[in-house]
Amino acid sequence: MVSKLERERSALAAAEKDLEERRQKLAELEREEAERELNRLIKKVGQDTAIALLELAVKVKPKVAISALEKLGGKV
Repeated sequence: MVSKLERERSALAAAEKDLEERRQKLAELEREEAERELNRLIKKVGQDTAIALLELAVKVKPKVAISALEKLGGKV
């Protein structure tokens, strides 16, 4: 016969496993959403322009580039 303490430990372990799986699924969904948003924006400006913008952002530093873009066209 399994004691109440052992049942609680088992239930807690199952809940922790479920929580970890849900966190992983959420991270995957967030990654997919970011990828869709990136694809949408690339389609909007064109692939060559997007590449040029990213190359310039790397040269300038990403935070500075984001700040400049936010000033020009709203929240990025």
